[in-house]
Amino acid sequence: MLIVITGLDGSGTSSVAEKLHELDEGSILLKTPSTAYGDRFKIDDVVRKDSPVAHMMYYLSSDIYISDYIKNHCDYKNRNVYLVRYLIDTVVSNRVAGIPMDLDYNVFGNDLLKPDLTIFVELDEETRQRRLMRRGKDELDKVLDQVEKREQFLQEFQDLLDPETTIYISNQQELSTVCEDAYQKIKNKNE
Repeated sequence: MLIVITGLDGSGTSSVAEKLHELDEGSILLKTPSTAYGDRFKIDDVVRKDSPVAHMMYYLSSDIYISDYIKNHCDYKNRNVYLVRYLIDTVVSNRVAGIPMDLDYNVFGNDLLKPDLTIFVELDEETRQRRLMRRGKDELDKVLDQVEKREQFLQEFQDLLDPETTIYISNQQELSTVCEDAYQKIKNKNE
């Protein structure tokens, strides 16, 4: 399956993905934007301010690229591919920024892979803020400091996530406990 892991920045999406990948022998772990896309922080800091649409296109391009990469290099029909962030993240971020986007997996005639499963990682705001402070906040992290913007993000996710193919997990407990429970749910969906 193609399993997308998403949530607000600082909720632990990367940590959850790494642990699930570790539990799921033979699986593949990827992230958007991939390392092929260089330093996204410069794009977030410089390009986003001068050209929001160019900023959106960078992330949309990275989603298209990772979909094609998975199709060409990953045996995603016989093993799980865990993908940290994907098209839904690009759509949600840009909708909140005022750029109208639809969650459409056909982009300029290119059919992107649709996730078989999405894992949405939830975390209370106080803990999320502590984690962000430890790693250092970037410009996009600061957007979510605004309660109204954060609520917009959460509402957009809720509106776009398919309840049939979404698992919500709370990252409040020990990471291994959270991920073992999530991995069991993934195995149940695979059956």
